[in-house]
Amino acid sequence: MKLKEEFIHYSKEIVYDMYMRIVYDYKFYDSITRGKMLEEIVKEYAQEHFLYAICTQKELEFLQEVQKHQLQKKDLQKYAWEIRELNNKGIFSNTTFTIFEEFQEIVKKELKFYEGRKIQKQNMDKLITFIISIVKINGEMLTKALGSILESMWSIPYNDFNSLLGNPLIHFYCDFSSKYIESFEREEETIYYREYWNLLDDLDDARQKFGIAGTNPFDIRDYYDIFYYGFPIRNEKVKLMYDTIRKRPISAFLFRTIDEARVLNYREVLSFIFEGKDLKIINEALDEMPCSAMNGFTPKDYKKEMYKSIDLHKQLVIIPQHNAHLCKDAADLYYKLYFGVLDYTNKKYHLCPEIVRIYKQEGLDVNKLMKVDDYLWEHKNIIDDFVIENPYNFTNEELEIIKGFKSAVTSDHFLLMGFEREYTEILSEDGKLYMVKGVRADIDKIISPTEIPKMIKTTLLMFQGKLIFNSFFSYVGIQAGNEIIEYALENAKKAIKYYHL
Repeated sequence: MKLKEEFIHYSKEIVYDMYMRIVYDYKFYDSITRGKMLEEIVKEYAQEHFLYAICTQKELEFLQEVQKHQLQKKDLQKYAWEIRELNNKGIFSNTTFTIFEEFQEIVKKELKFYEGRKIQKQNMDKLITFIISIVKINGEMLTKALGSILESMWSIPYNDFNSLLGNPLIHFYCDFSSKYIESFEREEETIYYREYWNLLDDLDDARQKFGIAGTNPFDIRDYYDIFYYGFPIRNEKVKLMYDTIRKRPISAFLFRTIDEARVLNYREVLSFIFEGKDLKIINEALDEMPCSAMNGFTPKDYKKEMYKSIDLHKQLVIIPQHNAHLCKDAADLYYKLYFGVLDYTNKKYHLCPEIVRIYKQEGLDVNKLMKVDDYLWEHKNIIDDFVIENPYNFTNEELEIIKGFKSAVTSDHFLLMGFEREYTEILSEDGKLYMVKGVRADIDKIISPTEIPKMIKTTLLMFQGKLIFNSFFSYVGIQAGNEIIEYALENAKKAIKYYHL
């Protein structure tokens, strides 16, 4: 049987889903017919070694068996996974249980190529299935975060990681999107598991409710089970659930429903489908499975992390602040001088032409000012130029204060650790605990005590003998999980408190 003869009877939606997963340069849904999509799929497989790359070793070994003898009825259960996946890839017929006619010669050629590369294929499979399973576990994640995991676990340089993402097997199971990340205040590329596309909005909401940061304990062998079986069946409770459900006539639908409950940690729907002993078995299995809404933690480990978090937060210094900022006259002077330097920086280097004036102005766009602020602290020599030119005729005393700005310390990874009555504790990467004042307001009025510890980007500088932050800060897109809090508390206890730079 030919591919077109079988799939021309499928709905256009099913054919389009397969087409998008296989063809890289795909057209929009309304711009292509079913027949044309199937023709494009055949063309894609005509590329040298494309079929080899989009198939796992397990699928290639199955294709070898098919070439040796006709499948028997007993083989259909044994090779259920391979048959399903190869049919989804448009290579193997679900009707005749044979390789589609268009690909029979291609399969022979690719299997010959595979024969001399079994070890290489095995090693590549381990890596690629690991990547796909990480994405499936998380549902959706920042591509950069995935790259960091691979760099730490597999020592893969970032450039090699980018080329890996173009692998046909990854492309078949995963896709990319651009999402505005509030903590980064910019668009970031994300990678998501294709089958979860309709769950992504719900997943965002679920992460608001359950999301935590940290390193979750997980055996690397479980990643391969998740790829091939959908669940970490090495776990006894998960294996019991898997064996119980796969005997059912509609097991594929039931597994999808259970997996959605795993992704979102939303189990209410299960009570409409299962009851009694079966429901108990499934809930106990879900407690042992990594949950996307919990950033890969299992619900069982999530509970442990939450209890630990409560204990750690009790160790933080949180005292209601009073007078933990500059007085009004000092704050007015600070903004006069600081905005003068920012205005000079913006005009000299044409950073934000849309901002006509910063000096002695109110109601300015903070996000645009931060661009100028970042440039200033990356080029502190601007302060020397400002003092020499003195464009606003500041007094010698005022210029001396501005000269002192050069000792400023900037970091993307300050950790706001706690609130004392007159100071805010900010821990630096090198283990210094800075005792900082706000400018016009106590910092606990800007950042809620319930949010700390909080990773922030800011600049610390001296002003009239007091250590302040430059009045600009942004949240870093890293949530302080228990590991970070534990590490920070340990360092804060032995750190010297700095009231000056």
